[in-house]
Amino acid sequence: MKEALKNVLLSCISALLCLLLGEAVLRGVKHYRPDYEFEMWRYASELKQPLPDAALPFHHFPNREGRYYGVEIRTNSMGFRDREVDVPKPAGRKRIVLLGDSMALGWGVPFDNTVAKQLELMLNKTRGDFEVINMGTGNYNSAMEVELYKRKGLGLDANMVVLLYFINDTEPTPSPSPWSYKILSRSYLIARAVESISELKSGYGSDDPLMRHYRKIYTPGSAGEAACRAAIKELAGLCKDRGAELLIVNVPDLRRLKNYPFSFAAKYIRDLAASSGASFIDLLPVFEPYAGESLWVSPEDPHMNIKANSLAAGAIYKELISEGVGQ
Repeated sequence: MKEALKNVLLSCISALLCLLLGEAVLRGVKHYRPDYEFEMWRYASELKQPLPDAALPFHHFPNREGRYYGVEIRTNSMGFRDREVDVPKPAGRKRIVLLGDSMALGWGVPFDNTVAKQLELMLNKTRGDFEVINMGTGNYNSAMEVELYKRKGLGLDANMVVLLYFINDTEPTPSPSPWSYKILSRSYLIARAVESISELKSGYGSDDPLMRHYRKIYTPGSAGEAACRAAIKELAGLCKDRGAELLIVNVPDLRRLKNYPFSFAAKYIRDLAASSGASFIDLLPVFEPYAGESLWVSPEDPHMNIKANSLAAGAIYKELISEGVGQ
């Protein structure tokens, strides 16, 4: 019995040492050759704080900064990637709140080149005192974006809310347990293994993994779809009650701009915007003339790069001007 216990103990120690060695080697390699997945893990581990709330399980730490994928991300006292915000709003200032996920955040893009800051600059050149506040948070869905607006955005007294909608925004809100978060946030090796298993379960690895995945999450009445629909309806009601305009902007998947296969998702959010009384623009016609890769942050990362952020900001600006914003 003692010999058996000894062997078990030695096996556990060996496994632990192998895990620690693998983690150390992996981190060393990624330090000198960073990639998208590792940098996203660092961002989630270092800049996001877990919250004991099923509706909003995490948000940015306030007043933190880090360099991810070669770009600095710094949060203000409200946890936004933005300058400090004046509350109450200064007299005469027009304020726009930008909601969204990592596309709105500006992943891989310097602060001044994000959609929010480029749009702000355009408006201030032609329409007076404008402020565009970036509330974008990586890995948020629409339900979480609206929840964040309810908690931290309502007091900002915005004249307009712009929601950047990405195709995966109907995914269900994650519900990580505190213990699993602590483990996953401290080991990239374990976190990547868990993510790989999750991808296999959700259909990744099939002939057309993206199509299968997106078709699944857009199934009418599914948990994520129902929560997304309810959240956007609620957001429209909140804006109406406060006299704020609501603009929903569809951001297409930049990996498949030619013969775009996800038109069902664009139709979904267009119809939802119409039934909610919100204005709507689709960025697919804006991006379609370009090679998708020319709009990516890197060859492995299809987030919007500086050029794509500029195109998106320009399209939103044109829409706002056509609606008479600032006149």
